[in-house]
Amino acid sequence: MRTRLPIRSLAVAAATLVAVTACGGPDLAEAEHYLDLSDQPMAASGIELATVDGEPWGFTDVADDRLTLLFFGYTSCPDVCPMTMAEINLALEQAGEDADGFDVVMVSSDPQRDTDEQLRSWLDRFDPDFQGVRGDVDDTVRAALDYGVPIDAPEVTEGEYLVSHGGRILVLTPGGEAAGMFDEGVGADDIAPLLPVLRAELL
Repeated sequence: MRTRLPIRSLAVAAATLVAVTACGGPDLAEAEHYLDLSDQPMAASGIELATVDGEPWGFTDVADDRLTLLFFGYTSCPDVCPMTMAEINLALEQAGEDADGFDVVMVSSDPQRDTDEQLRSWLDRFDPDFQGVRGDVDDTVRAALDYGVPIDAPEVTEGEYLVSHGGRILVLTPGGEAAGMFDEGVGADDIAPLLPVLRAELL
């Protein structure tokens, strides 16, 4: 003989089940706006660049106890770059304590105009902890391609200075490998729920 639970008890049980499921977080392989490469991560680029403080920096120099959100962009970009950095900043705010497991690095795709001072000042508008990296533009192009991000060196066409940049946000593990990437134009509401899952699965 089965015992029928009161409606209130059923509701509590259902709520508990939902909470437990939610704690597990979304499945990376099925998440929208994110490409999961954790089974076959992309090797770290061997290109050497430099921080805005003039210190040598390579992609294997990312923190060994955190994940790194990496973006190729430039400070005079009118839309995509500032929007991307703003969404990353908002996502980290939404993630709360889980944000402690992440660094943010932007590599300039326009190093001729993005001086150390300009890049540092621009990143400070979003978060002073965001790191700026720059170097030879040809090296930067090769590094981006190493991670599957197609960019071109800036060029002047019909009097216009044209700069390309990658739209994806790469997720680098402590060894500098790319374990995944967020799509171009992804918003904070899509990034934030995945941060605790990435931290739990990749660190």
